[in-house]
Amino acid sequence: MASFVSSASATALRCLSVATLLLLSTASATAQLPATRLDAVFPAGSQPGKSLDVTILGVDLDDVDQLIFSHPGINATRKMAEPTPFDEGPQPVPDTFVVTVNGDVPPADYDVRCKGRFGISNRRIFSINPLPAVLETEPNGGHEVPPWKDVEGVRTNEANEISVPGIADGQLVQGPDVDWYRFQGKAGQQLQVATVCRRLDSRMDPVITVLQENGNVLAESQPADNGEVVADVRLPGDGTFYIKVHDAVFAQGPGYVYRLLVTAAPLIDFVFPPAGLPGTNTNFTLYGRNLPGGQGSPYTINGTQLQQLQVSIGIPGDVANRMPISRLIEPHQAGLDCIEYIIPGSPPGTQGILITAGTAPPVLESANDSANALQKLTLPCEVHGQFFPQRDVDWFSFEAKQDETLIIELISQRLGMPTDPSLLLQQEVRDEQGNVKVTDLQFVDDVGLPNNNNNQARAYRHEFDDRTTDPWLLFKAPAAGTYRLMIRDGLSALKSDPRLTYRLIVRPPQPDFRIAASPARSNAAFQLRKGGRESLHLTVFRRDGFDGEITASVSGLPEGVTSEEIVIGPGSSTGTLILTASDAAKGVGTLKVMAKAKLNGQEVQREARYAASTGNPQNSQPNANIPSLKARLVSAIQVSVSELETAPQMLTIGNGQPLETSLGGILKIPYQVRRADGTAGNLTGFPIDVPAGTQLPQVQIGGNANGEFELRFTSQAQPGLYSFYLAGFNQGMQYKRSPDLVDRAKVRQERVGKVLTDAQQKVQQLTQENQKKTQEQTQAGTAVTQATTAKQQADQKKTAADTALQQAEAVLKQKQEQSAANPADETLKQQVTQAVTARDAALKAAEEAKVQQEAAAKKLTETQTAKTAADDAKNKAQADLTAAQQFQTQAQQEKQRADQFLQQKTQESNARQVNVDVPSNTLQFRLVQHPLVVDAFPDTASLKAGEKLELPVKVTRKYDYKSGITLQTTLPQGITGLQLPAVTIPENQGETKLQITTAANATVGDHLLTVRFTMNFNGQNLTFDRPLKLQITPAPPAAAQ
Repeated sequence: MASFVSSASATALRCLSVATLLLLSTASATAQLPATRLDAVFPAGSQPGKSLDVTILGVDLDDVDQLIFSHPGINATRKMAEPTPFDEGPQPVPDTFVVTVNGDVPPADYDVRCKGRFGISNRRIFSINPLPAVLETEPNGGHEVPPWKDVEGVRTNEANEISVPGIADGQLVQGPDVDWYRFQGKAGQQLQVATVCRRLDSRMDPVITVLQENGNVLAESQPADNGEVVADVRLPGDGTFYIKVHDAVFAQGPGYVYRLLVTAAPLIDFVFPPAGLPGTNTNFTLYGRNLPGGQGSPYTINGTQLQQLQVSIGIPGDVANRMPISRLIEPHQAGLDCIEYIIPGSPPGTQGILITAGTAPPVLESANDSANALQKLTLPCEVHGQFFPQRDVDWFSFEAKQDETLIIELISQRLGMPTDPSLLLQQEVRDEQGNVKVTDLQFVDDVGLPNNNNNQARAYRHEFDDRTTDPWLLFKAPAAGTYRLMIRDGLSALKSDPRLTYRLIVRPPQPDFRIAASPARSNAAFQLRKGGRESLHLTVFRRDGFDGEITASVSGLPEGVTSEEIVIGPGSSTGTLILTASDAAKGVGTLKVMAKAKLNGQEVQREARYAASTGNPQNSQPNANIPSLKARLVSAIQVSVSELETAPQMLTIGNGQPLETSLGGILKIPYQVRRADGTAGNLTGFPIDVPAGTQLPQVQIGGNANGEFELRFTSQAQPGLYSFYLAGFNQGMQYKRSPDLVDRAKVRQERVGKVLTDAQQKVQQLTQENQKKTQEQTQAGTAVTQATTAKQQADQKKTAADTALQQAEAVLKQKQEQSAANPADETLKQQVTQAVTARDAALKAAEEAKVQQEAAAKKLTETQTAKTAADDAKNKAQADLTAAQQFQTQAQQEKQRADQFLQQKTQESNARQVNVDVPSNTLQFRLVQHPLVVDAFPDTASLKAGEKLELPVKVTRKYDYKSGITLQTTLPQGITGLQLPAVTIPENQGETKLQITTAANATVGDHLLTVRFTMNFNGQNLTFDRPLKLQITPAPPAAAQ
């Protein structure tokens, strides 16, 4: 886990370097226009009533200044660094916020987004949980249990300590990163050690190992039904236990965040039955670990005995509008109706179990493991069963009437386990002797649900792949009798797992639909640029063969943003809402997508379920065959309008005229392209959401400002009303990224440059001052030396004078004593006088020496004081110079960073080639069966045997159809004496006559004939039939001769 340095400038440089690398790698990988992308927040959660620093990780995080949470009680402010001389006031710490959670915020997962220069980002999860939490700190790695160490007399261990129950927030930042934790446990304690990664949309594929201090492995993680992993452990004794966490392939980097939970919370492994009828209270059995009041069960998972708990759960009658998005719901599950059940009283953060809504009276699977032990079903019904034990095969039989239509659907993978089920439908046929012969009618495996009729349109929807391995079929009984079903699963063939449950639905069709909406090609900000467009993809989950038209619209758009209502045509499973921003558009909107259709003659409305991809999209043209992205349902989709950028190009199709043609027809559609100066590039258009059976040429727009393209419809297309658009893809468009930031970077460069210049000038001044003080220090030292010498000399002179004085006084004393002893001795008297004179001279010399000594001492003191002052002045000058030189170095480094930042922003602002989606507006067209209208055609006719009759036929040609039309009549079997030769409506004409000739012996009575119109329209052979009821009456009796 990285730590922040105190210098905001150093932090900025490090973040700038990382951002530059990410920018370059992202630009080369996706080459799209920038959009704020939030990969992770760290830590990924907090506690009620707490504030903490949160770091954001992602791409295109320029000028991100807000964190926006889906609960008003969670707020964020930018973390500010201490002021530096290089900026005007405190500056924000890059990508760091102080998040405060009010004490009354309920424990739950909340959405968090960041807002920056390139829009409001995609959402990530910020989890609120009152359990005590620790933040992972490094170093805490290694592959073995961290040993205890004595550091300065303190016993320490690198494994981060976590409480029980408790949470640890971690991230993998330096690979191969392994994180260790330790906790205190009691003998017999049953704990669930789980990571939260999938719920956070983390890139991490976690592995958990629980160990004793001696390295003995107690438990290893296993996948749970919610997409996470959990290690279930019963502690063998009291002591310290360790948890090892790492990625499955030891990957690391931005987005590899996790929350580690250690609790005694209940863990539900599966529920049976897996569904309940809406509007009912149903008895369910929960199977799992740590279930409150749980009893022993017959099931084990990976050697662990499961408990079972009986509960009654109410399924809401409006369950279709209650899709739980707090847990991971993947695209293939998005068409189900379901709820999440959490055991009452569970600790916060406990994950529940998904329970789906049934669609027919439930029946539990019974002994039916062979064709000789068929379980008889009474329709309609829904069988709830398990692919258990290993290699389980279940057999059923049911009765059906001739031509009775039934839905046979097997739901298993969509319940949350990676099953691969299949079904075999057989018919029992009894011969005249009563012997039963069994015939295989259909084997269904891996065909998915009926959402794939137009793979050409689906190719542009890698961000939401709803395909499933669950089989289904719409069955029409060929005869009354008994039918058999055999179902099995591929995963069950490999392992014995009681979690492999299923729902087998056999009932008459209940046509219905659900719909999901997801931003096209983006796991980042869903952002519009002024004067531009973005696309919102819709995926329809059609139920039970429903193939009617569906109308969809969107509201909640930002100011100045519009979107046209669209029609998802018959049988189609995809549609696209195009959002168009005016030049004055602004703001943020939370989208609400509504769809409506006629079901059994009644209009039904459904709100979309919202989704978002969690993987990074490849920026390829729409018809590219690239892997699908991971995705999930989310609570909402937000769209924002750029405050700074306008759309570089806009593609518009159509001219306001209604579009209509028939099978075999051609629609010629004009286009126009508005390009900002200098954007250029090679623009190609791809028609999207047209019906299957449409010939889809790429529209080579290139650099044209306008032109025309064609849609050609084969005879296989399904007539109806459709909305489509042209997915423009511009390769090599010129784009300048944030040129205004160059001016901002220049301002800062100039400000830092001035600081550097001032620092350099100050260093020069202080260098001169330091040199001056050095000279003064030297001079002061010389003066001290001289004064010391003088003092020494004065001391010596004083000593000599004192000695001479002592000697003179001794001589005087001697002479005085001698003279006193010989008073009359004049010589002695003279000697005394001489001695006095000598003593006085010595005394005077001593006094003069003393004065000189004192003067020398004073001078020495003065020079020493001056030397101390000179030393202090020199030290201060040197300290000032050193500080100024250090600041100059800091300023030089900051100037280098400012230069690099300016260079980066300048390079970014230079035109570079990017590949950009340029979606057009949507257009509606109607596709009809054939290019003519029959104006006159006799539904009935009558003549007598032996007569002839001409029946006029008149048509109106449409859609510029000119070729001939052939009318050919098919006669019922058993008719004789009747002729209706084929006739043709000539080219560019609209009339002909059917010639009917009867023989005298023609079969009399009412006959239903079929007249087939055949035509060739643009190379497509088209036919349609009209019935003709012909009455032949007996010929009149022959006249008497």
